[in-house]
Order: sequence, then structure tokens, then C-alpha cells
Amino acid sequence: MMRVSCSPTAPCPPSVGDQIMSTASITDHLTRVLSLCTPAPPVTLPVTEAVGCVLATDAHAVLPVPPFSNSAMDGFLVRASDLADGSDLTLPVTGDVPAGGEAITPAPGTAVRIMTGAPITDPHGLVVIPVEDTSAEPGPQDLPETVTIHSYRGRSHIRPRGDNVDTGDVLARDGDTVDAGLLAGLISAGVREVSVFPTPAVTVLSSGDELVDARSAPTTEQIPDSNRPMVAQLLRELGITCVTELHTGDDPAEFTAALRRAGEHSDLIITTGGVAAGAFDVVKAVMNTGEMWFGHVDMQPGKTQGAGTWGGVPVLCLPGNPVAAYVSFLMFVIPAVSKLRGRDAPATLDSRPRVTATARSPFPTAKAKNLIVPVRLTWDADGAGAAPFTRAGRGSHFVASLNGVGGFALIPPGATGLQPGGQVTVYLT
Repeated sequence: MMRVSCSPTAPCPPSVGDQIMSTASITDHLTRVLSLCTPAPPVTLPVTEAVGCVLATDAHAVLPVPPFSNSAMDGFLVRASDLADGSDLTLPVTGDVPAGGEAITPAPGTAVRIMTGAPITDPHGLVVIPVEDTSAEPGPQDLPETVTIHSYRGRSHIRPRGDNVDTGDVLARDGDTVDAGLLAGLISAGVREVSVFPTPAVTVLSSGDELVDARSAPTTEQIPDSNRPMVAQLLRELGITCVTELHTGDDPAEFTAALRRAGEHSDLIITTGGVAAGAFDVVKAVMNTGEMWFGHVDMQPGKTQGAGTWGGVPVLCLPGNPVAAYVSFLMFVIPAVSKLRGRDAPATLDSRPRVTATARSPFPTAKAKNLIVPVRLTWDADGAGAAPFTRAGRGSHFVASLNGVGGFALIPPGATGLQPGGQVTVYLT
């Protein structure tokens, strides 16, 4: 498998205890995360196999679109000079051109029945009269001997060759994603292969003896493992189709074995939980010997983070509280995945998609750290409206309130709580 190359991380502090005391700004930690990620070398794929991938080079049209001049309507092809006086005109019908048929050019004083998409050799001086503007009946009919034209609205209803793009025109730039629309354009323009960055394979690894799979009923000492499927689905929504989900307990040997398996087929490993100061935080206990950083980021929720490499593979360690894991994904994983896919990664919040919205309910006041508030967005005639995901606007364990979140707001320390009617910047997910 093609492996992602990783640049060196910043020098690691000598011990876990020292690491956990260090604090980074949001921008500094994002810079650290992005330094780990480089897309794999481009590959050439058939266009139909490149859907979801990011172009590594510009794509140019091989064929013009449309490839030949053709009719935009079902109707009758006539010479514009025969329609000069604007009155009803009856002409003999001398031919029939279905879509895929051979072009026929009408002689002066004659008409040719023509269907939408049917070829026209030279559109100069010709027009198509829609069938509804003639005496002909619409739908499947025998070819009439004559047709009477009742009106001519001045439009040719002919699509010229290359009306959309011509041979050699740029269809898409490097960094564009091959989605359904671009796929149709590439195929129509005769492009058979494109150079793209391979879509990275990602493993999501949750840990903790207290977690139980969603398909099983928890005991009184367990809780459902919501982080792992949540992060996996967020990845799929970003276009990552190869997602592996793993879970281990708090046994270091079991966790190490899972890491080893993940490293064999992954371009990125994401862990959830096990990075705080607990006595059984297996992630930090196992990975402190690797090229890893663990510490605090100036944000709440999601204060405790980890990032580095394990066996040459980038690893992002998210906190275990579900809302903290969700927020951390929005803040750091989305840019990392974007860079791994070959796209420009937002290195600061200012470079991320965002909208100015009107607060529909109060937002909380941040205390000592930047407060990240998941936001529900609504849209009406007045624009975007925003409300915190919970009434209090906070709660790192309020996972049942994440439904409908469309973005997040960052409230700096000491900022006065925003009241309804105020303006808030919402960074879109």
C-alpha cells in the first residue's frame, strides 16, 4: 500500500509528566498536526475510479463540449432566410434526423425534422423551430409531408460545437475534488484518466475497559462506545471511504498490538480517550516512547490532545469526552484529512469556511480558555441564525445534544456572553 510520508514533529519533552504540563495555542497545535501530514504521491486512475479523490494536476478537455453542433429542441431545421417575412410558412419536409443520426442540411425552401441532440453539420444560417410552434403534432408521429411554421421567436435553438468548453480548455484545477458533477464533465470532454492523490486510509481506535460496542447492552459499569462510530462517520462524511474501527481495553499489550495492526494499513490513526492524567490512560502510557507530543491546548472542551507519529504513521489523539472528541475533530482532524487528501488545509480559523449568524439564544461567557461551542444553524429570509447545542452552551459529556450541529463558534476568554440578536461567527463543519 502507498504510505503517507510524515515530516518530523517538534522535539518531544523528555517525559510524560513534562509533556502533559506543556500548553499550546490552537494555532500552534494545528501547525503541529499539519506538519505530520503529507499526501501520498499522485496516481493515475480512470475517471470512473477517481470519484472522491483530489486532482493532483489540472484536467484539460480532450473533446469539445458539445462535440458537434446539435439541436436544442425537438422541431424542424430550416433556413433563417426563409423566415424573413414573419408570416405562417408551409414547407415540404425532406428528411428526418434523430439523435445519433446523420446530419441533413435543408435546401432553401425546405425543412428537416430534427430531434434534441441530433447533429447539425454547419449551423450558420440555420434555425430550429420547436415543434410546438408548428402544425406538427408532438410525440411519436410519422414524418409529415409538409409543416407549417406559425411563429419564429428569433432564437436558433442550436448548440454550437464547443459552446461549453473547447479542446484544451481547463475543466478543473489541481486541488478540486472529483465529485459527480466533475465526473460528468470529464467524461463528456473525453478525459479518460486523471492524476489524483490517493484517498487516505484511516483507523479509528478507541480504548477503555468501560466502553462497550453499540451492538451490545452495557452493564452497570459500562457505557456505550459512541466516539469510535462518531469519528468514523465524520471521516466518511469528509469522503474517506476506507475507515477501520478498532477498540481495545486498558491493557497496554492489547493497545500496542492494535496500534501495530493499524499502522500496517493506515495513513492516519485517530485515537479517542486515554490521554488525560488518569492512572489507566493507556494511550499516553504506551505512546510516550514514540515521536509523540501530549499536552494542553488553549481550548475547552478538548483541552488535552496528543499528536505525533507511530511507526511512521501520523497519529492524532483526541480526548475521551464525546463532545470534546467531536470538537477536536472539527478543529484538527478536518484540516489534517484535507491536507492528506491533497487539498489546501486551513492553517488558521480565518481561512476556514464561516458565516456570520444572528444569535437566536444566549451564548455563554468563556472563562480562562477559548470556549468552543457547537452550534445549530437555521436559515430564513433574514439569513443565518445560530444557537448553542445546549441551553448552557457547554457540557463536554452532553453527547445526546450534538444532533443538528452545523458549525462551531469560538468565544475568547473574558468575552461577554452573546445575547439574542447579536452577531456571531460560525465556522462551518
